[in-house]
Amino acid sequence: MTNQRLPTVWRIVTVFVLTCMVWWLSKAIRIWMGAGGEYDRTTHVLSAVLIFSLVLPLIVFARKYVDKRSWAGLRLTSFKEGWKPFVFGGLSYLIPAGIALIIFVLFDWTEIQFHVSVSSLVLTIIALLILVFMYEALPEELIFRGYFYRNLNTSLAKWKAVGVQSLLFVLFAVSIGAALSVERMVFFFAVGIIIGMVRVMTENVWGAVGLHVAFQTMQQLFGPHNQELTSTTPGLMEIVILGIIPFSFAIMTLKLFVRKEPDWKEVDTE
Repeated sequence: MTNQRLPTVWRIVTVFVLTCMVWWLSKAIRIWMGAGGEYDRTTHVLSAVLIFSLVLPLIVFARKYVDKRSWAGLRLTSFKEGWKPFVFGGLSYLIPAGIALIIFVLFDWTEIQFHVSVSSLVLTIIALLILVFMYEALPEELIFRGYFYRNLNTSLAKWKAVGVQSLLFVLFAVSIGAALSVERMVFFFAVGIIIGMVRVMTENVWGAVGLHVAFQTMQQLFGPHNQELTSTTPGLMEIVILGIIPFSFAIMTLKLFVRKEPDWKEVDTE
């Protein structure tokens, strides 16, 4: 009797609802603090700390008392074991993004403008890396490419589990107001598929975290809330150079580092 647990679908629904509640709470606190729709670095930091502090115990609790399975099954290993997948995941994005950026600059299709010193830029990048890691990369990857994927893969083939967790990722983005157009929904679905494939190929959630950190850091570095670096074509930078191109070549790039091809039809039944 002690090993009885909720069916997979109800475990996923429960954790999904609680996940949305964490982000809704974060949004409510930002509004209460007067940030509203405007960006504020202080509320960004507080939101990152809040989400990081709530998501980790949520998944620990769910894995132990709802799934009644070991943490090791999620494949968020110690960083000693996970640093290589983390680096490989990051490079799978950064290499094609870097090549695209160089080509577009060389052909004068865009221009990069520096507004601060190198030391200030480095500090900004470090700050962004920390914020992205705490606010988005680790919490979201632990939930979607960790908890949801792992539970789905106990009854679905790997490729199906990747697809379903990506649909959940889209539903999550819609529920928190991050994907309110068809274009954004398609974007979140594609990102969920690619990052999900990275998690499967590296056999570690740290691989997914690495790509997520690289992607979001680059996007925010050139985004409207940071003026240290700007592009003369912000739309082209966001959508094509740092979006479509690197994600289109991410899996091909990852295969330079991870030669083992997973069995996409495999079901991991615990």
